Amino acid sequence: GCHIERTPALFQAWVGSKHAAKGVTCVTCHKDHQAAYEPKATVSTEKCGECHSKQAKEFRKSRHSLGWERMRTHGEYIGIPEQIRPAFCERCHLVEKKCNSCHASHAFSSKTASEPEACGNCHLGPDHPHKEMYETSLHGVIYKMTQDPKRAPRCVTCHMPGGTHDTSFGIARGPVGTKSRVVDLKGNPISRKEEERRREEMIRICTECHSRRFAVEQLENADQVKEEAFKLQDKGREVIEDLEEEGLLYPSVAERFPHPTEGQKLILSDPQLYIGTSDIEGRFFQMFKFHSIRVWKSGYHFSPAYVHRYGWSEMQLDLMDIQGESNRLKELFKDRKK
Repeated sequence: GCHIERTPALFQAWVGSKHAAKGVTCVTCHKDHQAAYEPKATVSTEKCGECHSKQAKEFRKSRHSLGWERMRTHGEYIGIPEQIRPAFCERCHLVEKKCNSCHASHAFSSKTASEPEACGNCHLGPDHPHKEMYETSLHGVIYKMTQDPKRAPRCVTCHMPGGTHDTSFGIARGPVGTKSRVVDLKGNPISRKEEERRREEMIRICTECHSRRFAVEQLENADQVKEEAFKLQDKGREVIEDLEEEGLLYPSVAERFPHPTEGQKLILSDPQLYIGTSDIEGRFFQMFKFHSIRVWKSGYHFSPAYVHRYGWSEMQLDLMDIQGESNRLKELFKDRKK
Protein backbone atom coordinates (compact mmCIF):
# COMPACT_ATOMS: atom_id res chain seq x y z
CA GLY A 1 0.00 0.00 0.00
CA CYS A 2 2.74 2.49 0.89
CA HIS A 3 5.01 1.68 -2.04
CA ILE A 4 2.25 2.01 -4.63
CA GLU A 5 2.30 5.71 -3.73
CA ARG A 6 5.88 6.31 -2.62
CA THR A 7 7.87 4.23 -5.14
CA PRO A 8 5.33 3.43 -7.87
CA ALA A 9 7.90 2.64 -10.58
CA LEU A 10 9.63 0.03 -8.39
CA PHE A 11 6.29 -1.41 -7.32
CA GLN A 12 5.09 -1.77 -10.92
CA ALA A 13 8.39 -3.38 -11.91
CA TRP A 14 7.84 -6.01 -9.23
CA VAL A 15 4.15 -6.53 -10.13
CA GLY A 16 5.11 -7.51 -13.67
CA SER A 17 7.97 -9.79 -12.61
CA LYS A 18 8.30 -13.55 -12.31
CA HIS A 19 9.00 -12.99 -8.63
CA ALA A 20 5.52 -11.56 -8.12
CA ALA A 21 3.92 -14.34 -10.16
CA LYS A 22 5.62 -16.96 -7.98
CA GLY A 23 4.88 -15.29 -4.65
CA VAL A 24 8.31 -13.80 -3.98
CA THR A 25 7.44 -10.66 -2.03
CA CYS A 26 9.32 -7.69 -0.59
CA VAL A 27 10.18 -9.41 2.69
CA THR A 28 11.50 -12.51 0.90
CA CYS A 29 14.51 -10.45 -0.17
CA HIS A 30 14.52 -7.41 2.14
CA LYS A 31 13.52 -9.20 5.36
CA ASP A 32 12.09 -6.13 7.14
CA HIS A 33 12.05 -2.33 6.99
CA GLN A 34 15.00 -1.82 9.32
CA ALA A 35 17.20 -4.32 7.51
CA ALA A 36 16.26 -2.76 4.17
CA TYR A 37 16.83 0.82 5.29
CA GLU A 38 20.26 0.63 6.90
CA PRO A 39 22.31 -0.71 3.93
CA LYS A 40 20.18 1.31 1.47
CA ALA A 41 18.08 -1.77 0.66
CA THR A 42 20.96 -3.61 -0.99
CA VAL A 43 20.25 -7.31 -1.55
CA SER A 44 23.46 -9.35 -1.70
CA THR A 45 24.37 -12.00 -4.24
CA GLU A 46 24.36 -14.48 -1.36
CA LYS A 47 20.72 -13.67 -0.67
CA CYS A 48 19.80 -14.23 -4.31
CA GLY A 49 21.80 -17.46 -4.22
CA GLU A 50 19.47 -18.90 -1.58
CA CYS A 51 16.99 -19.51 -4.40
CA HIS A 52 19.23 -19.23 -7.47
CA SER A 53 21.97 -21.60 -6.30
CA LYS A 54 23.03 -22.77 -9.77
CA GLN A 55 23.47 -19.22 -11.04
CA ALA A 56 25.32 -18.19 -7.86
CA LYS A 57 27.72 -21.11 -8.20
CA GLU A 58 28.45 -20.21 -11.82
CA PHE A 59 28.83 -16.54 -10.93
CA ARG A 60 31.52 -17.37 -8.36
CA LYS A 61 33.65 -18.88 -11.15
CA SER A 62 33.73 -15.58 -13.05
CA ARG A 63 35.77 -12.43 -12.63
CA HIS A 64 32.55 -10.57 -11.93
CA SER A 65 32.66 -12.29 -8.52
CA LEU A 66 35.93 -10.46 -7.74
CA GLY A 67 34.93 -7.05 -9.08
CA TRP A 68 34.66 -5.32 -5.71
CA GLU A 69 37.51 -7.19 -4.01
CA ARG A 70 40.04 -6.43 -6.75
CA MET A 71 38.96 -2.81 -7.03
CA ARG A 72 39.49 -2.14 -3.30
CA THR A 73 43.20 -3.00 -3.53
CA HIS A 74 43.94 -1.28 -6.84
CA GLY A 75 46.18 1.77 -6.81
CA GLU A 76 43.93 3.81 -9.10
CA TYR A 77 40.99 3.32 -6.73
CA ILE A 78 43.02 4.10 -3.62
CA GLY A 79 44.24 7.30 -5.27
CA ILE A 80 40.70 8.66 -5.72
CA PRO A 81 39.33 10.79 -2.84
CA GLU A 82 37.15 8.58 -0.67
CA GLN A 83 34.17 10.93 -0.85
CA ILE A 84 33.78 10.56 -4.61
CA ARG A 85 34.66 6.89 -5.08
CA PRO A 86 30.97 5.86 -5.27
CA ALA A 87 30.61 7.96 -8.43
CA PHE A 88 33.69 6.39 -10.02
CA CYS A 89 34.82 2.76 -9.85
CA GLU A 90 32.25 1.54 -7.35
CA ARG A 91 29.17 1.85 -9.56
CA CYS A 92 30.39 -0.92 -11.86
CA HIS A 93 32.61 -2.96 -9.54
CA LEU A 94 29.65 -3.53 -7.24
CA VAL A 95 28.77 -6.34 -9.65
CA GLU A 96 30.44 -8.66 -7.12
CA LYS A 97 27.81 -7.76 -4.54
CA LYS A 98 24.67 -6.99 -6.58
CA CYS A 99 22.81 -9.17 -9.06
CA ASN A 100 20.87 -6.08 -10.09
CA SER A 101 24.01 -4.77 -11.75
CA CYS A 102 22.69 -6.75 -14.72
CA HIS A 103 19.13 -7.67 -13.69
CA ALA A 104 17.39 -4.32 -13.17
CA SER A 105 15.90 -4.10 -9.69
CA HIS A 106 12.44 -5.44 -8.91
CA ALA A 107 11.72 -6.62 -12.47
CA PHE A 108 14.84 -8.84 -12.61
CA SER A 109 14.05 -9.66 -16.22
CA SER A 110 16.38 -12.19 -17.82
CA LYS A 111 15.24 -10.89 -21.21
CA THR A 112 16.44 -7.32 -20.63
CA ALA A 113 19.60 -8.57 -18.88
CA SER A 114 20.43 -10.47 -22.08
CA GLU A 115 20.51 -7.36 -24.24
CA PRO A 116 23.88 -5.72 -25.13
CA GLU A 117 22.78 -2.50 -23.40
CA ALA A 118 22.82 -4.29 -20.03
CA CYS A 119 26.48 -5.22 -20.49
CA GLY A 120 27.25 -1.80 -21.99
CA ASN A 121 26.24 -0.15 -18.73
CA CYS A 122 29.79 -0.92 -17.53
CA HIS A 123 31.69 -2.31 -20.51
CA LEU A 124 32.16 0.89 -22.49
CA GLY A 125 34.44 3.90 -22.68
CA PRO A 126 38.12 4.44 -23.49
CA ASP A 127 39.59 1.76 -21.22
CA HIS A 128 37.23 -1.12 -22.12
CA PRO A 129 34.98 -0.18 -25.05
CA HIS A 130 33.39 -3.61 -25.46
CA LYS A 131 30.00 -2.10 -26.28
CA GLU A 132 31.46 0.12 -28.99
CA MET A 133 33.57 -2.72 -30.42
CA TYR A 134 30.56 -4.98 -30.61
CA GLU A 135 28.32 -2.33 -32.15
CA THR A 136 30.86 -1.63 -34.91
CA SER A 137 31.39 -5.31 -35.68
CA LEU A 138 29.35 -7.21 -38.25
CA HIS A 139 27.81 -9.17 -35.38
CA GLY A 140 26.59 -5.98 -33.72
CA VAL A 141 25.40 -4.33 -36.92
CA ILE A 142 23.30 -7.32 -37.96
CA TYR A 143 21.80 -7.69 -34.50
CA LYS A 144 20.92 -4.00 -34.39
CA MET A 145 19.14 -4.28 -37.74
CA THR A 146 17.30 -7.54 -37.00
CA GLN A 147 16.98 -7.68 -33.19
CA ASP A 148 17.14 -11.44 -33.74
CA PRO A 149 19.61 -13.34 -31.52
CA LYS A 150 19.29 -16.33 -33.86
CA ARG A 151 20.56 -14.24 -36.75
CA ALA A 152 23.52 -12.59 -34.96
CA PRO A 153 25.09 -13.04 -31.51
CA ARG A 154 24.71 -10.75 -28.53
CA CYS A 155 27.22 -10.49 -25.68
CA VAL A 156 25.51 -13.31 -23.79
CA THR A 157 25.62 -15.60 -26.84
CA CYS A 158 29.38 -15.95 -26.56
CA HIS A 159 30.09 -15.07 -22.94
CA MET A 160 27.06 -16.59 -21.17
CA PRO A 161 25.92 -19.47 -23.43
CA GLY A 162 22.98 -21.46 -22.17
CA GLY A 163 22.40 -18.84 -19.47
CA THR A 164 25.58 -19.62 -17.53
CA HIS A 165 26.58 -16.86 -15.11
CA ASP A 166 30.26 -17.67 -15.51
CA THR A 167 31.11 -14.67 -17.68
CA SER A 168 34.74 -15.85 -17.90
CA PHE A 169 33.54 -18.71 -20.10
CA GLY A 170 35.80 -19.39 -23.08
CA ILE A 171 38.34 -16.61 -22.40
CA ALA A 172 41.55 -18.41 -23.26
CA ARG A 173 44.05 -15.90 -24.60
CA GLY A 174 42.29 -12.58 -24.05
CA PRO A 175 43.82 -11.60 -21.73
CA VAL A 176 41.56 -10.38 -18.97
CA GLY A 177 42.20 -6.78 -17.88
CA THR A 178 45.50 -5.27 -18.99
CA LYS A 179 47.87 -8.17 -18.31
CA SER A 180 49.47 -10.21 -21.08
CA ARG A 181 48.22 -13.56 -19.76
CA VAL A 182 44.84 -14.84 -18.67
CA VAL A 183 44.88 -15.58 -14.95
CA ASP A 184 42.63 -17.59 -12.68
CA LEU A 185 40.69 -16.09 -9.79
CA LYS A 186 43.75 -16.34 -7.55
CA GLY A 187 45.84 -14.36 -10.02
CA ASN A 188 47.87 -17.31 -11.33
CA PRO A 189 48.34 -17.71 -15.11
CA ILE A 190 46.15 -20.50 -16.45
CA SER A 191 47.88 -23.66 -17.71
CA ARG A 192 48.29 -24.54 -21.37
CA LYS A 193 45.79 -27.36 -20.91
CA GLU A 194 43.22 -24.99 -19.40
CA GLU A 195 43.88 -22.51 -22.19
CA GLU A 196 43.16 -25.17 -24.81
CA ARG A 197 40.01 -26.27 -22.99
CA ARG A 198 38.68 -22.73 -22.88
CA ARG A 199 39.49 -22.15 -26.54
CA GLU A 200 37.49 -25.25 -27.44
CA GLU A 201 34.58 -23.88 -25.41
CA MET A 202 34.56 -20.72 -27.51
CA ILE A 203 35.03 -22.57 -30.78
CA ARG A 204 31.92 -24.62 -29.98
CA ILE A 205 29.97 -21.37 -29.74
CA CYS A 206 31.41 -20.00 -32.97
CA THR A 207 30.62 -23.20 -34.88
CA GLU A 208 26.92 -22.81 -34.19
CA CYS A 209 27.09 -20.31 -37.07
CA HIS A 210 30.53 -20.71 -38.69
CA SER A 211 32.75 -23.53 -39.89
CA ARG A 212 35.41 -24.79 -37.49
CA ARG A 213 38.14 -23.74 -39.92
CA PHE A 214 36.82 -20.17 -40.00
CA ALA A 215 36.37 -19.97 -36.23
CA VAL A 216 39.89 -21.25 -35.49
CA GLU A 217 41.38 -18.93 -38.09
CA GLN A 218 39.65 -15.84 -36.72
CA LEU A 219 40.55 -16.55 -33.10
CA GLU A 220 44.17 -17.32 -33.95
CA ASN A 221 44.36 -14.10 -35.94
CA ALA A 222 43.11 -12.24 -32.87
CA ASP A 223 45.83 -13.98 -30.82
CA GLN A 224 48.43 -12.53 -33.18
CA VAL A 225 46.88 -9.07 -32.95
CA LYS A 226 47.22 -9.32 -29.17
CA GLU A 227 50.86 -10.39 -29.36
CA GLU A 228 51.76 -7.52 -31.70
CA ALA A 229 50.01 -4.99 -29.46
CA PHE A 230 52.03 -6.13 -26.42
CA LYS A 231 55.26 -6.01 -28.43
CA LEU A 232 54.52 -2.40 -29.33
CA GLN A 233 53.69 -1.64 -25.71
CA ASP A 234 56.99 -3.21 -24.61
CA LYS A 235 58.90 -0.84 -26.91
CA GLY A 236 57.40 2.13 -25.11
CA ARG A 237 58.19 0.60 -21.71
CA GLU A 238 61.84 0.03 -22.68
CA VAL A 239 62.27 3.70 -23.63
CA ILE A 240 61.02 4.88 -20.23
CA GLU A 241 63.02 2.30 -18.28
CA ASP A 242 66.12 3.56 -20.08
CA LEU A 243 65.32 7.12 -19.02
CA GLU A 244 64.94 6.03 -15.42
CA GLU A 245 68.36 4.37 -15.50
CA GLU A 246 69.84 7.65 -16.73
CA GLY A 247 68.00 9.62 -14.02
CA LEU A 248 65.98 11.68 -16.49
CA LEU A 249 62.44 11.16 -15.19
CA TYR A 250 60.84 14.12 -13.42
CA PRO A 251 59.76 13.78 -10.76
CA SER A 252 62.11 10.89 -10.15
CA VAL A 253 60.74 7.73 -8.60
CA ALA A 254 62.63 8.49 -5.37
CA GLU A 255 61.03 11.97 -5.14
CA ARG A 256 57.44 10.79 -5.47
CA PHE A 257 54.90 9.60 -2.98
CA PRO A 258 55.14 5.79 -2.89
CA HIS A 259 52.69 3.87 -5.05
CA PRO A 260 49.85 2.86 -2.69
CA THR A 261 50.22 -0.86 -3.40
CA GLU A 262 53.65 -1.29 -5.03
CA GLY A 263 55.86 1.05 -3.01
CA GLN A 264 58.72 3.22 -4.26
CA LYS A 265 59.35 1.85 -7.75
CA LEU A 266 58.63 2.54 -11.39
CA ILE A 267 55.30 1.03 -12.48
CA LEU A 268 54.60 0.75 -16.20
CA SER A 269 51.33 -0.94 -17.18
CA ASP A 270 48.93 -2.32 -14.60
CA PRO A 271 48.71 -1.06 -11.80
CA GLN A 272 50.27 2.17 -13.09
CA LEU A 273 48.75 5.43 -11.87
CA TYR A 274 47.81 8.48 -13.94
CA ILE A 275 48.70 10.93 -11.17
CA GLY A 276 51.99 11.93 -9.56
CA THR A 277 54.25 10.62 -12.33
CA SER A 278 56.21 12.14 -15.21
CA ASP A 279 54.76 13.43 -18.47
CA ILE A 280 56.26 10.60 -20.50
CA GLU A 281 54.77 8.01 -18.14
CA GLY A 282 51.41 9.69 -18.65
CA ARG A 283 51.77 9.10 -22.39
CA PHE A 284 52.57 5.45 -21.74
CA PHE A 285 49.49 5.20 -19.49
CA GLN A 286 47.30 6.19 -22.43
CA MET A 287 49.13 3.69 -24.62
CA PHE A 288 48.61 0.66 -22.38
CA LYS A 289 45.36 1.58 -20.62
CA PHE A 290 43.35 2.85 -23.57
CA HIS A 291 44.93 2.14 -26.95
CA SER A 292 46.54 -1.28 -26.41
CA ILE A 293 43.29 -2.63 -24.99
CA ARG A 294 41.37 -1.35 -28.00
CA VAL A 295 43.73 -3.20 -30.36
CA TRP A 296 43.57 -6.70 -28.94
CA LYS A 297 40.08 -6.68 -27.43
CA SER A 298 38.73 -5.41 -30.74
CA GLY A 299 40.60 -8.26 -32.40
CA TYR A 300 38.47 -10.73 -30.45
CA HIS A 301 35.30 -8.67 -31.01
CA PHE A 302 36.01 -8.35 -34.76
CA SER A 303 35.76 -4.58 -35.07
CA PRO A 304 38.27 -3.42 -37.71
CA ALA A 305 37.68 0.26 -36.90
CA TYR A 306 38.68 -0.22 -33.26
CA VAL A 307 41.57 -2.58 -34.03
CA HIS A 308 43.20 -0.10 -36.36
CA ARG A 309 41.93 3.48 -36.20
CA TYR A 310 41.20 3.69 -32.46
CA GLY A 311 43.86 1.19 -31.41
CA TRP A 312 46.88 0.31 -33.54
CA SER A 313 47.34 3.75 -35.14
CA GLU A 314 46.98 5.43 -31.73
CA MET A 315 49.62 3.10 -30.25
CA GLN A 316 52.02 3.99 -33.06
CA LEU A 317 51.47 7.69 -32.39
CA ASP A 318 51.94 7.08 -28.65
CA LEU A 319 55.26 5.39 -29.33
CA MET A 320 56.39 8.28 -31.53
CA ASP A 321 55.50 10.71 -28.71
CA ILE A 322 57.35 8.61 -26.12
CA GLN A 323 60.45 8.25 -28.29
CA GLY A 324 60.38 11.94 -29.21
CA GLU A 325 60.10 13.04 -25.58
CA SER A 326 62.92 10.68 -24.65
CA ASN A 327 65.16 12.19 -27.32
CA ARG A 328 64.35 15.72 -26.14
CA LEU A 329 65.20 14.85 -22.54
CA LYS A 330 68.47 13.20 -23.51
CA GLU A 331 69.43 16.18 -25.67
CA LEU A 332 68.51 18.66 -22.93
CA PHE A 333 70.60 16.85 -20.32
CA LYS A 334 73.32 15.40 -22.56
CA ASP A 335 76.07 17.12 -20.59
CA ARG A 336 74.64 16.16 -17.19
CA LYS A 337 76.59 13.61 -15.18
CA LYS A 338 74.68 10.70 -13.66
